[in-house]
Amino acid sequence: MIDYKNLNNNKSLIILLISIIIINIVLFDRVNFNSSFFIFTVIYTSISGIATLYYYNRTKNIERTVFLIIILFGLLCVFLSPVNSVSDEGEHFMRSEITSHGDFFPKYITQDNKSGFMSIDSLAHMPRDQTFFETNSWNTQPINTTPYLVNSAFEQNPFYVYLAQAIGIDLAKLLNLNQIDMLWLGRFFNLLLYASFTFIAIKKTPILKVPMAVVATFPLAIVQAASFSSDSFILSFSFIVIAYLLHMYKAKEGSLTKKEIGIFTILVIILGLSKVTLGGLALLILIVPKSNFKNPKDKYLGFLSIFIILMALVIWAKFYAVGSISHSWRASLFAQKNVNAKAQIKYLLSDENGLITFLQIGNQIPVQIDALSKLYTNYNNFPLFNVIYTIFFVLFCLFYQLEDKIKRNTRIITAFTLFIIIFGTYLAQYLTWAPVGAKDLIESGVVPRYFLPVFVLIPLMINYRNSKIKNSETLIITCILIFLCGMLTFMAGIIYY
Repeated sequence: MIDYKNLNNNKSLIILLISIIIINIVLFDRVNFNSSFFIFTVIYTSISGIATLYYYNRTKNIERTVFLIIILFGLLCVFLSPVNSVSDEGEHFMRSEITSHGDFFPKYITQDNKSGFMSIDSLAHMPRDQTFFETNSWNTQPINTTPYLVNSAFEQNPFYVYLAQAIGIDLAKLLNLNQIDMLWLGRFFNLLLYASFTFIAIKKTPILKVPMAVVATFPLAIVQAASFSSDSFILSFSFIVIAYLLHMYKAKEGSLTKKEIGIFTILVIILGLSKVTLGGLALLILIVPKSNFKNPKDKYLGFLSIFIILMALVIWAKFYAVGSISHSWRASLFAQKNVNAKAQIKYLLSDENGLITFLQIGNQIPVQIDALSKLYTNYNNFPLFNVIYTIFFVLFCLFYQLEDKIKRNTRIITAFTLFIIIFGTYLAQYLTWAPVGAKDLIESGVVPRYFLPVFVLIPLMINYRNSKIKNSETLIITCILIFLCGMLTFMAGIIYY
């Protein structure tokens, strides 16, 4: 008798192996294959992909499989990523170090006619865009804790987005390790936080487990998680917020109380303080059916929740975050570029060209697609990946089968929420980053990682329900692994040659 289950499992492994071979043929360069680290990357990603797929085929446990993917491929990124190569990693590193000695609200001070934040000498002389093979003069040195004034340290971010990285830094100091070990341990603990929060979110959510898995294991997300970036917390905590909301959405009739609304409000505030525009997720509380509440009138407390979240974020931004941005290298850049939020608002209100600029927001779609594989600031992207992944994700969102029929009101509210977050992100960046009167939204500096969390919700908004199309989680996990193997092999090829 034929075991069709094992046959399908073997097919997925064969597909993965063939894809890895094709990837290496496409990326083949004689120079790369003279690099021992490139060869190691090829072997490591292949073994990791096969082992993960085998584990999923045996267990069919999506959250544990995603945790394993994040750790295995993220560990490679911990060591693969050059020093200070991920966007603003050096500044995140400095804020993490400041947090590591209990300074949760860094003080902007002036000393010897220089202004900044007190960190340590090791970070003040950190290299940029160099691999650990190229930084012997820095990585082999012991950690130098001599106080040193650094000019930027993301003062505007809440301290809790750096606690994981700070633990890694403290451990490196405690063990008297070298400077490179401080970098690696900080990255590792940040990665562990990301993997753990993602595991909790996928386990908690009653629906959209696979979409959450797809977004969480996107190469850009894992590279950010395996760095000092605060995006590790922002992305994974967004998953927790969405998971809790979906838990409320699918709760039994009459099972919800004011407590659940309170918890959701607190979760969104915690997230919003780290990325204000994601506070827009508060609107999703309106999709929770009235019948799910023990007291149906509690449904209307959702409006109060939205108001409280909005006020908390406005107060945070106005009285702390916005003013803190100028306590960095950005102040001189803004003066040079003529960036001024008040003048920009005046321009938008008085000139119709400002409205025309935002009506052209759709032009940013190809710009964002082109940046999907921009994993590091000063390294090339992978155009072929951008095209193939976009096609995959669009088809996935359209045909991923949800168990229940989604009501039209739910789709409308979800679509409106996504619009508010996307539009709000562009508006916030346009006001605080683009020159006054900028005619192109590309000058706002918006990048795909700002939107990654809300991509989870797209199948809830646009989903073609067709009973003839069956879900294939094994195929989706296989595709995830193929994209990761391809992207990381490509990056190893352009970094280590």
